[in-house]
Amino acid sequence: MKNQYKQETWMGVLCGVVFAAVAWGYDGFLLAHANAALPWLKLALGLPICAAVGGLAGWLTMKINNMFARMALWIAVAILFSYLTSLIPFNISPVFLRWSFPELSERILYNAPAAINARRFITIVMTIIFLFIAGLIFENVNDSIRNSRGIVGMLFSAIFLLLFFGGAGYTADSNFNADLRAPLIALDEKLDYVATVNQATLSETEQRAIKRFTKLDVNFQGPHRLVITTFDEFISQITVAVDFDGTFAECSVMNGRVSSCKMVE
Repeated sequence: MKNQYKQETWMGVLCGVVFAAVAWGYDGFLLAHANAALPWLKLALGLPICAAVGGLAGWLTMKINNMFARMALWIAVAILFSYLTSLIPFNISPVFLRWSFPELSERILYNAPAAINARRFITIVMTIIFLFIAGLIFENVNDSIRNSRGIVGMLFSAIFLLLFFGGAGYTADSNFNADLRAPLIALDEKLDYVATVNQATLSETEQRAIKRFTKLDVNFQGPHRLVITTFDEFISQITVAVDFDGTFAECSVMNGRVSSCKMVE
């Protein structure tokens, strides 16, 4: 019986890891390529918690004999995971960013309660659906893995269960990370373009458009890091600070398009 509990516990840990990897890992990968500051912070904060909660839920699933209590357990896990996906980017991450960039501490203000609450509701509902189904099949999947005669059968059973946690993680990423990630990617691409383009080949219109960047007193060929400082109540107009190796500029990005930039005084 102890071995059985051990398998369920580790499978629960794996479920939590998959949720975190999809919810924050993909986001971290894209942010790292976009020169965002602290790109792996959300994953580093969320993965240990999700893994621990998933492992505990897996162990409790075997300890609890009542089906309704089991379902209540997985619904509670879904709600906790959902709150983490909003708490980490909007409440915890800004604290670490202020510590890392004291020059911007007064500018880093994340406040959009209406948009966050609406997205949180959608995320909670979808995560409950995914994890409710996962909780229903959790024991059967583990029995199937235990009784499988080959590695293919074991992998198929495990992947089938993990897909529900991946789906829940994707829901979280779509609702909370995507709109914060898009302006950073757009601005980074624009900065790379400014750093490499031959202005002599540009038309007069294109030169006027690029002037919003070239007017900045910074080294575009050097390293840079991007930090979201503020956004509007709909998280559609976002202000991004750019650290050019100790020199700071600030750009406004509206619906994925960079509108203006200025030096931070």
